[in-house]
Amino acid sequence: MLRFLFFIICLLIVSRSFGQDYSESRLTLPPQDDINCTIYRRIKEINISGNRITRTSIIRRELSISEDQPVCSDSLEHILHLNYLRLYNLNLFTDIELQGAPFSEDSNYLIVNIRVKEQWFLIPQADVQLADRNINVWWNEQNHDLRRVNLGLYLQHKNVTGNMDRLTLSAHVGYTQQLAATYTLPYIDRKQKQGIGFGIGASRSRELAYTSDSNKLLFARDDQNFITSQFYATASYTYRPAYHSRHTLQAAYYRYNIEDTIRKLNADYFDDQALHLQFLELSYRYDMNRVDNWNYPRRGVKIVAGAAARFGIEGMKFQGLSTLEMGIYHKTADRWYASFVFRGKASLPQPQSYFLQTALGYKTNYVRGYEYYVVDAYNYGIGRFTFKYELLRAQFHNLPFRYLPELPLWLYPKIFFDMGYASDPGGARNNFLANRLLYSYGLGFDIITAYDLKLRVEFAVNHMGQSGMYLHANSE
Repeated sequence: MLRFLFFIICLLIVSRSFGQDYSESRLTLPPQDDINCTIYRRIKEINISGNRITRTSIIRRELSISEDQPVCSDSLEHILHLNYLRLYNLNLFTDIELQGAPFSEDSNYLIVNIRVKEQWFLIPQADVQLADRNINVWWNEQNHDLRRVNLGLYLQHKNVTGNMDRLTLSAHVGYTQQLAATYTLPYIDRKQKQGIGFGIGASRSRELAYTSDSNKLLFARDDQNFITSQFYATASYTYRPAYHSRHTLQAAYYRYNIEDTIRKLNADYFDDQALHLQFLELSYRYDMNRVDNWNYPRRGVKIVAGAAARFGIEGMKFQGLSTLEMGIYHKTADRWYASFVFRGKASLPQPQSYFLQTALGYKTNYVRGYEYYVVDAYNYGIGRFTFKYELLRAQFHNLPFRYLPELPLWLYPKIFFDMGYASDPGGARNNFLANRLLYSYGLGFDIITAYDLKLRVEFAVNHMGQSGMYLHANSE
């Protein structure tokens, strides 16, 4: 009962803290002090063209304007640009044009024309994934061993029925053998506020990181047998009351298996020296996204908060988690931008098995300059400060490629400063980077191009005076 109560309290705190101020169904335009509106016109028609597959209702759902709505003529350019960004963030179109004009010369009505060019929604592609945490670890510490590369087929349809529903199928061979499938349908009701999603997957591998020592992962490998395997199934429900906010409830089942080799090397990998771990997870997530570009923000605020409760069936008892990610993005001058990103996690009870202690150094949760290290801990926080300049922002049109008729290319040189802290009261495994402030600084540049492709090249120096060039293919 106490465990369930902890989950409910976390859920209520998160939803109450972030869910009250954004219940409006449409965005209210920010006041423009420099505009003294003299003429109001009413929107007579919104004409949408070019959407061969995407349903018109999906496009209209994203707009901040509607037919029969009065708008200030002096603010029309601002309004059209805002709605351009909204449609761009759907990640369904390679080109978008919005035009507004009076219905007739002396008319008090406006006609808004929207023309879109759809992406190629179904592109089967070869998928190459590294088993290691990042490219630098694979290249330098694992001697770019090709056995640690996963080769597979990745098939994603981003708009199966025209309702922005997404189906993803993937299969991998190599270091990790994996099969996975997910399907999400963002809207199942007429008001387009409720959605559902499902996922299932299984994987197995001949190698596993069984512990860390001196903030480095130690691996065990069996070339004859698969040393670990995993199965999961998820079901989710989403509620999107407004353009900027989304609530997600998810129920999931996870099962992990390890061979006796792992138990002999680390008896605390699972609780009670178990060979199997099974648990049910109930989680809640709140997204508030008020940035200009969801793929690469430059202005605005983004908050992602969550709470989860894991109920052990075998190999664990209970774990409660709360997470927070916050990004603040600001335009400081013409083509100059500053940002601050925070990520943190808290978990209980303590102590926990090794499997449940992942903190810094995994996925996007790392302090730049410490890419070669992991910090296993129960709680952590990361702060990233970045100052960047828009050197290039170009859009190439009418390319002779069926799958890529338009190509955006952005280039942002930058400087940055990071801080991080991970709390590990046990202090085992020579975890010398835990329980102390980590910090780094450096410079680099970001490249952003078609289909949400991001590439970050960064040179960083950490608190130990170690420096290096690092390559990442994700967001800060």
